[in-house]
Amino acid sequence: MLSCKKKEKNKTLNDGFDTDGATLVSQSNFSSNAHTTSGCVRVYSKNGSKNLVFEGFKTDSGPDLRVYVSKTTGNSDFVEIGTLKSTSGNFYYSFDNSINTTDYKYVLIWCEDFSVLFGNALLR
Repeated sequence: MLSCKKKEKNKTLNDGFDTDGATLVSQSNFSSNAHTTSGCVRVYSKNGSKNLVFEGFKTDSGPDLRVYVSKTTGNSDFVEIGTLKSTSGNFYYSFDNSINTTDYKYVLIWCEDFSVLFGNALLR
């Protein structure tokens, strides 16, 4: 049986975001889908870019996990932010300020290899 599980464990990442001079745009907690996923995600605007900040994040390991912002919890109308940096910890991604997180209001943890949604957060 095919699975998104990966036997290797990622180390916890602790790469915090400096919020000095940043404006909080939206935030949410992750909900689990096919795999247990938890933690908080915040969007900050700073120096002409947006930053997707993961705090206390945790999900199962899997091959080729990606971070998307999407209009739904599906993978049909999304923008890829990057590959998932770690399955646990604190870290962030900077992305283009032109991506409207009011429209792309879901943050998805997506297994590209198996087209499986690990978890999602609805930004508010």
